Amino acid sequence: MDCCYCGFPLSKLDYCTNCKADVRRYKKIIYTANRLYNEGLDRAMVRDLSGAVNSLKHCLKCDKNNTDARNLLGLVYYEMGEVVSAFVEWTISRRLRPEKNIAAEYLDIVQSNQGRIEIMNMTIRKYNIALRYCQEGSNDLAIIQLQKVIKQNPKYVRAHQLLALLYMDKEEWAKAERELERCLKIDTGDLLTRRYLKEIELQYGEEKERRAKRSKREKHSAVTIQRGTETIIQPVNPREHIGAQGFFQIAIGLFIGVFAAYFIVMPGREARVREELAADVLSLNEQIETRNVELSEKNARIVELEEDNSQLQDNLNAYSGTGGVVASYDQLISAAFAYMDYGQGDMAVEEYLDLIPTDFVENKATPAYVELYNYLRGGIGDSVATTYFESGMEAYRVMDYPTAISHLEKAFSYDNSNDSALYYLGLSYFESGDITHAEDTFEQLLNLFPQSEHADNARRKIEEISE
Repeated sequence: MDCCYCGFPLSKLDYCTNCKADVRRYKKIIYTANRLYNEGLDRAMVRDLSGAVNSLKHCLKCDKNNTDARNLLGLVYYEMGEVVSAFVEWTISRRLRPEKNIAAEYLDIVQSNQGRIEIMNMTIRKYNIALRYCQEGSNDLAIIQLQKVIKQNPKYVRAHQLLALLYMDKEEWAKAERELERCLKIDTGDLLTRRYLKEIELQYGEEKERRAKRSKREKHSAVTIQRGTETIIQPVNPREHIGAQGFFQIAIGLFIGVFAAYFIVMPGREARVREELAADVLSLNEQIETRNVELSEKNARIVELEEDNSQLQDNLNAYSGTGGVVASYDQLISAAFAYMDYGQGDMAVEEYLDLIPTDFVENKATPAYVELYNYLRGGIGDSVATTYFESGMEAYRVMDYPTAISHLEKAFSYDNSNDSALYYLGLSYFESGDITHAEDTFEQLLNLFPQSEHADNARRKIEEISE
């Protein structure tokens, strides 16, 4: 453990032996963070993932630079299906400790499989669609979407819980219980899962008890015999003696029942059946018309969503693609870190700045972004300009004109007072056969530096080009 004031290693004393600062409270915070990390690790090892997340979050509140806690928290999130949260923790961890950090390996492993990343993004989109269906009251469509999400990402705890909640709403208790048991296999300590299971136990337990009692009564009152495809149900005591009077009474009852059924019950029953069938047909026609209208609306909505998805995909590519907003901000942050770490050198800063598109800086970046960009360029300008000018002149001398053009352009961009860089840039264009750029460069030299020692030579080159 190092001192938070001077960075000197601390001893068992309550103060720093180097700067004499009181570090008792600092030590207590770090000890608490370490205890919470160990607690989170223990919970993760027994698959109490929710408890592990809670402990690790409290650990990071005490010590936000604890990269081991961030890496473990990312693994727990990944195991729960929260891929985006896992990426965030690993990325922050890699920023805090660029060297010898296993978070970099985690990110490389996941990002190397682009198909897997696309599947993860698709599951998140489908989960959001299912949430919207739930808000709109389309629970059946939400169930279909969640089943697809779980098929692609079986460890997504939130999807299992939402699907179980929808099954509970439909009173399909067995299916809901099955989904929640899958949640417990992933995360044994999730309180929301256990709360849902408690509710199912209260509702589904009573139903199972009623079924068991009814099955028990039926078992004691009759015996079921299976003969081929026929099922015969007979009393438990089929050999009980029935007298002649009993047979006579049964025969009279059967005759009266058949007579009543044929002449009284059947006509009314047929009339009611016809009315019910007519009502059912009318209801089905209305449902078909309603479904057709809904289908038309859904198709229109699908077309609209596809257009929105295309637009959002373009926006996402503009943000996350090569040269996009995210990449440009990432390069600027890397340049700032390299600038603060003087051991990397000014050329390291320039390499990051060179990856940022000029169009983004001029037209899309915020004022604060442009200010930091210009500050970094100004801080490394003299050193980088000298380095590029020397390498450009060396390339010009060995007739490597493409390299000379590239380096001399950068040298002049960092130091626009270097007339020699502009002159030899024109010569490099001329020798490479790019006459148009050569003439433009020589004219730029005469406009900016009319008193330059290279001015006469530039005029002669322009006359030579004209001839």
